[in-house]
Order: sequence, then structure tokens, then C-alpha cells
Amino acid sequence: MDDGDERQGPWEDDHEDKPLDEEEREALRRDLVDVQVLKSLLSPRGIKGTVFYCPDCAEDHYLAWDLLTNNLQELLREGESPVHEPAFNPDPDDYVSWDYASGFADGYQSYLGEEAGEVAARLVVELDGRRWSPEEIAQLLDRIGMHDLVRRGDEDEDAD
Repeated sequence: MDDGDERQGPWEDDHEDKPLDEEEREALRRDLVDVQVLKSLLSPRGIKGTVFYCPDCAEDHYLAWDLLTNNLQELLREGESPVHEPAFNPDPDDYVSWDYASGFADGYQSYLGEEAGEVAARLVVELDGRRWSPEEIAQLLDRIGMHDLVRRGDEDEDAD
């Protein structure tokens, strides 16, 4: 999720009446993917969407995941954000900032990578205990896409 740029949330439009260039359009496409990832990770935890401060009306705006998706699609299609209506009586505890949501997703992704590396390492130990040759283990790990995870784990241990 962290693509290295310093953009604000995907709904914050800092250009007025200028058509979107291809770089901005690509950023919106990435944001659309990010919204789906965030929705899949955070909705089961009771998070309904994101909150952002609107300088035009000096209020926080609460955007449910689907509304945010629709707004981004409209911005991509039409080049401008639709008129926004405040959510009806939202519970602020049900919404998080874009930065928080993105940070959660980055942390979750990092955790999964570490967990997969540990699983791969345990698999190697188990297969070795069953007298698989190093070549057989390497072939299996290559076939299931885990070979690099074991190498990375070995490198981490070497660094200690």
C-alpha cells in the first residue's frame, strides 16, 4: 500500500478544473485497489470506512467503503469529485483515517510475510526430518512459491 509518494487520502483533490493527467489517473486506479484491500481487512473488524477533514465545509466527512469507491470511480471517469453529502449520523468510532487504514494494511502485509517465512522454515525442518534431500525440498519450495521465503529467513538469521 505504501507506494512511496506523499499523497493525501484518495479523495483529496488539490487541483481545480484541471484535467487529470495519466499519473493522477494511475494513482486513482491504485487507490481503488487499496480501498478494496482496506475494506476486506477492516470491515470484518467493524470499520465502515474512512474519515477525512473537508476544508470547504470545515467538517469531518465519513465515507463508507462503497461510497469512497464510487467517488473514486466518478473522479476517474469524469475528472472531478461528485458533490458530497455528509453521512447521516455516523458513529466516528466506525471510521478511521486513510493514514491509519493504510498503516494497518502495511503492518498486516508485513506480518503475513513474516508468518509465511516461518511456515516455510518449519516445512523445511519437517521435510528434512522425513529424510527428504535438500534438492527435493528446494524443488517443492520452488513449485509452491516459497523458496525465496526460506532464503530470506536464512539471510535474516545470518544478520543476527
